[in-house]
Amino acid sequence: MQALAKSKQLGFSLLELMVVVTIALILLGFGVPQLISTMHAYRLRGSASNMSSLAQTVRWRAVQADQFYSARLTTSGTQEAYVDIAKTGSLAAGDPLTVIDSEVAVKPAASAPGTASLKSQMLPTGSTATLNDGSVTTKPITFGPRGLPCVPTTTYAGAGTANVCDSAGGTQAYWIFFQDSITGKWAAVTITPAGRIQTWYYEGGWVLNQM
Repeated sequence: MQALAKSKQLGFSLLELMVVVTIALILLGFGVPQLISTMHAYRLRGSASNMSSLAQTVRWRAVQADQFYSARLTTSGTQEAYVDIAKTGSLAAGDPLTVIDSEVAVKPAASAPGTASLKSQMLPTGSTATLNDGSVTTKPITFGPRGLPCVPTTTYAGAGTANVCDSAGGTQAYWIFFQDSITGKWAAVTITPAGRIQTWYYEGGWVLNQM
């Protein structure tokens, strides 16, 4: 009798194993899509956050050096954004930079959703500030010596020239948009005329990142 009792305690029956495997597969079916969605969201949000941090670097460097600096995008190879220290319009050794995930694309403002709503949230009612698209090569996100967004008055031509950047054409602001190529979701980085840098995510409407 004792040997029989021991034999009944050994291992699981086939039915019990099938039940456990079925439950595990069901849980896996729910968990994997959520994990994949989280990974895509992380890549999009990470790219926008990195761009926001780079914009902060541009602002800090401009104030520190008492001149303007811009955040520019590479046009070939790995997607990168960098601070154009030498003002040559191309990435150089020593330029602060950040990588934009290959799954994420920088998009023109004209193709982004809900831009009128986003504009109303980042700019006060009646604002006459010029809102520049930071994805445009000729209008990279730029800060002047006072830490305020501005637009260079001449074309980039090297460190010895084109060092004037002011708001002679009026108050300036910037925004730049990102889209995940797989999920289609959007993110944005905005810079107000006062130099406030904010990150936004589109979830049926633009939501400000509070972190």
